[in-house]
Amino acid sequence: MKKHTMIARAALAVTATLTLAASVSPAHAQASGKKYRIALILGTTTDNFYTSMQCGAQAAARRLGDVELTVQGAPRWDATMQTPVVNAVTASNVQAIAIAVNDGRALYAPLKAASDKGIKIIGVDTRLADSSFVVTNISSDNRALGAEAARTLAKLMGNTGTALVPPITPGITTVADRIQGFLDEMKANHRNIKVVYKGASEDASAFSAAFAANPDITGMFLIANNEALVAAGAIRQLPQERREKISVVSFDAAPALVQSLKAGQIQAIVAQKPAEMGALAVENARRALMGQSVPKNIPTGGVGLTVSNIKLPAFSQYVYKSSCN
Repeated sequence: MKKHTMIARAALAVTATLTLAASVSPAHAQASGKKYRIALILGTTTDNFYTSMQCGAQAAARRLGDVELTVQGAPRWDATMQTPVVNAVTASNVQAIAIAVNDGRALYAPLKAASDKGIKIIGVDTRLADSSFVVTNISSDNRALGAEAARTLAKLMGNTGTALVPPITPGITTVADRIQGFLDEMKANHRNIKVVYKGASEDASAFSAAFAANPDITGMFLIANNEALVAAGAIRQLPQERREKISVVSFDAAPALVQSLKAGQIQAIVAQKPAEMGALAVENARRALMGQSVPKNIPTGGVGLTVSNIKLPAFSQYVYKSSCN
């Protein structure tokens, strides 16, 4: 997302923004001793989605053996905090940067400067508005997953009623795509569902106000972990009779959100594959550094989680990680 964590409302000191994970020490370097120095810059260090991405990247680096990987990021989703992280990494001796940008426009200049220095840039999860100099973008097909979320919610709602969706957050391409996919699917194939385009990220009072203003809401589409948890809390404050009539479909399978699924507070989760994104980022950064061709766009899929399948290993493996241990 926030994608996965939504934009912070409060600024933190830049000195507190950097969280560095230990470099991955290759278990078996190539015989030549050559190392590919790659940095992964997370969207935020406090979201299970990006923890899972880090785990996948580190596992890939260990498997390849000749990658020296560093993982960095800021603790909040904020372009003004991510920019100094990019600048610091650019000033180091890395050869490639894989990054989930917090803002597709604000991060253009610092990443273009890195590219001009000869550093390979890999987009992962989110992307720049102008990614002409980016080697590849690795992300979910968010429009397709948004459409799948619409179909799932429509079925839960019996193809009638009023659905609440959040506003598009400026600068976050993944959020815009998944909401647009949802809206397009509803407009094309579920015309008996009225879409109320309101809400506010991480603001329980806004959800409560939306419920009060729209007593006919029977469905909700939520775009990321934090928002879904806040919304679930607001739903719990409603009278039981009304609460039981609201179906919720959310993006992202953070452990806390999965618990809400098991408790019946939400009905379905669209889980992305952040660990796969992290692994692909490392693998394709390495390919680019080796002079091999890399596709301009590399899509990753998603998995629908429900209370009926969440305990099955084929599905439970997509629950996001709290740590890489």
